[in-house]
Amino acid sequence: MTVARAVLLCLALLGCEVRRARTPDWVVSAPGGTETAISCVPAWALAPAHFQALLQGFPPAGRALAVFLERTRIDPRQETGRVTFYLSRPTPAAGPEVLIQLGGFRDPGRLQVAIADAFPAAGTLAVDHRDLPLFVLLDQGSRHFRAVADGDGRIWLGDLPALARLGPGRIRAWSGLAEASAWISGAAAVQGFILPREPAAGSAAWRLPRGIQALAWGVTPGPTADSLHGFELALAGSRSAILGAVPWVEDFVAAAQATPGHPAQLPDLLQERRRLGLRWRLTQAQLNVALGRLELPAVPCP
Repeated sequence: MTVARAVLLCLALLGCEVRRARTPDWVVSAPGGTETAISCVPAWALAPAHFQALLQGFPPAGRALAVFLERTRIDPRQETGRVTFYLSRPTPAAGPEVLIQLGGFRDPGRLQVAIADAFPAAGTLAVDHRDLPLFVLLDQGSRHFRAVADGDGRIWLGDLPALARLGPGRIRAWSGLAEASAWISGAAAVQGFILPREPAAGSAAWRLPRGIQALAWGVTPGPTADSLHGFELALAGSRSAILGAVPWVEDFVAAAQATPGHPAQLPDLLQERRRLGLRWRLTQAQLNVALGRLELPAVPCP
């Protein structure tokens, strides 16, 4: 990592700035209480093998999404926008909940009509002083999955307690997340963020220096499984936290480089006073290691 250290030092001394991008809507609209989010283009997210892998820890949510796709007859190959999976921070009384957002679709009005035609109405949900119609996706024991359109072109799917997070307290006010997300290419097919718990928990994904406010990442899969895949990572936080995060990033890089039988490549590293990031080209095996370090599912590539 000698070269990486030199690049980091050079960028820090020069005060290198990367042009800020507009914060994506799936980040701005994230519900309060979100801890982890994974956002994908529809053609990737809505393929059954892919969303089943994402939701393997939440089988009822996977079934609700499958029912939604079957009855609305969405063709993911023809859709724009993104499908985003939001996992809440676990509470002592319950584990994390999952919310699914379909946003930026080509014709949200047509999709809302399809929902109304395919699913029975079931009351309303109060969101930002508006009563939004709820539609029944799936009832399974004590779990009641519903669909709701938020009036801003987004469709939300989730259990009723999870949908209640769409009220006040959206994530947009959380510092650091917009800055970290701005360093991730908007064209990345799969993206996400992690908001570290305080104090840090015991798993590798959360062993970040105190003061790191957000971690964002992105993957641009290559055309085949044998191709190199683009990977991006960005951390945002206090100046001291960013300095303390350099060894964490070096360990992260070393873990992927140590993948047996795969060539080691150096990433391009970027550093500002309050941001630290990398851009990298990885094999499928190395990408799986990198995502595993973040406790994220592997990205199935063509």
